[in-house]
Amino acid sequence: MRHHATFIAAVGLLACLAAALPSVPASAAPITIAYSDWPGWTCWDIAQKEGFFAKHHCDVKLVWFPNYSDSLNALAAGQVDANCQTWSDTMGPLASGVPLTTVLINDNSAGNDAIIAKAGITSVKQLRGLKVATELGTCDQFLLDEALNRNGMSEKDIHYVNIKVQDCPAAMVAGAIDACVVWEPNKSQLLAQLKGTHDIYDSKSIPGLIPDLLVFQTKVVKSRPRDIQNIVDAWYDMMGWWRAHPDAAVTIMAARTNSPVAFYKSFITGTRIFDAPEAVQAFKKTAKMTSLYTSGDAICGFLTHVQPPQIDKIPDYGSTLDPTFVDAAAAKGEGKAPPLHYTVKVD
Repeated sequence: MRHHATFIAAVGLLACLAAALPSVPASAAPITIAYSDWPGWTCWDIAQKEGFFAKHHCDVKLVWFPNYSDSLNALAAGQVDANCQTWSDTMGPLASGVPLTTVLINDNSAGNDAIIAKAGITSVKQLRGLKVATELGTCDQFLLDEALNRNGMSEKDIHYVNIKVQDCPAAMVAGAIDACVVWEPNKSQLLAQLKGTHDIYDSKSIPGLIPDLLVFQTKVVKSRPRDIQNIVDAWYDMMGWWRAHPDAAVTIMAARTNSPVAFYKSFITGTRIFDAPEAVQAFKKTAKMTSLYTSGDAICGFLTHVQPPQIDKIPDYGSTLDPTFVDAAAAKGEGKAPPLHYTVKVD
């Protein structure tokens, strides 16, 4: 799923090239939404397949990116209208002056990002002096640093190894590292592939700090607010269908990634899909961990202090959060409950 928070310098050039291309009148063009493999995003296929976009009169073209980082670059370069991406991966473009607006919080990671350790390692403190891998600048490096900090440690206490998340399982199997930090489906694949490996710390321990969002080019939000509202309404309508047809919903989601349905279903609750009331609260400036302001502060602190720094300045991210659309959806009574029966309320 998620890649790096580093904002690639080449995106600036791509943005200039994209701006030079002939434009299509907004009223005549479908809205393009980029997405990749994550349960909070593959469910957009439900909205498409079950007709919720059509029902809410929005012309949407979903654009699948097998490589998540490519979707980040496509949005920053103006090649798509919107992208499904993490809050941490939004900070880099914002810090570089790319005009983006967040209109929807899809979910929080609630266990699907995790530190996986080899047999015999049962705690974070036992990682001292060992080789621990994850991808530099990712939300999973953020998770690693939080885990170390909460155990009185830092990256100086481990041998940090920078490996792409999708390559971490192979490195573990080869015995090149002692632990790694990965997201689903890499997490479940590794646990099944290498006997004795287990989860010693995951995103359930940092609720609210890994939010996943729908982020638009700001100019699209300003020029097509009615379409944006219809898309958000379709999202919450889809959520109700998912709740009523859980097996059919997961089947649609698993098909997008050619995954066995049972496999996809096994980890889907590790992503906490937000209902409309929860989304409304997430857009508010409060001390709750699920507030995008609280998580934004923590993320920016990480991105500016990690070595090397991933952003050179903290953006005014609060001004890029637009609660208009989730507020309107909630006021109409949409999305009253999450699609899955979560046993714990969000903070």
